[in-house]
Amino acid sequence: MYVKDSGTEKLILDTAMDILFAKGNIHATTQDIADAAGVNRTLINYYFRSKKVLISTAIKTTYSEFKKKSNQILLSDLPFRKKTEEFIGDFLTNLYKYPYLDSFMIAELTRQGTKKKAPAGIRMSQPDPMTQYLKEIKAEMKAGTIPGNNPVHFMMNMFSMMVYPVVMKPLHMNLFKLNESQYDKLLNERKQIIMKILIPGTDI
Repeated sequence: MYVKDSGTEKLILDTAMDILFAKGNIHATTQDIADAAGVNRTLINYYFRSKKVLISTAIKTTYSEFKKKSNQILLSDLPFRKKTEEFIGDFLTNLYKYPYLDSFMIAELTRQGTKKKAPAGIRMSQPDPMTQYLKEIKAEMKAGTIPGNNPVHFMMNMFSMMVYPVVMKPLHMNLFKLNESQYDKLLNERKQIIMKILIPGTDI
């Protein structure tokens, strides 16, 4: 009988996150994950009971990494422009670490079809940091520093401009005849581009 070891459990989880969200093998089997981690496949069921639980834990852990610093930024006393810049920078850093996370989420939502629920691991009510930030966006719109509309549009535009170029990287590289280095250079320019679109007059 196996004796639970937190190191082995973390190894399996880290390997799953790497295979699914960093390398983009969204159809990886438990055997694929076990082979990559260098462990027996039965250990995955021992530590996580099933592939579904492993994936749920991987999603929850990855989103926890995403939120850890971003929530601190949104709750900080930084001026709006600086706060937005730091939030975008932190989000992009995490997105580049796990470029296939959103593709995986889209595949999961498509697979669930009419259920129309976020996959297990990220089902939650709107977090307070985001609620506060939306209020700040509304205040900036009222002050005339950014174009006025529903503050949610501001956030949807922000996330779209960050996520879409990463999710569509293979297609864009082929469409625009770009190599890996050239496309990575474009991605590194995203923060400046997004800031200038969202907050007119930004010069960073």
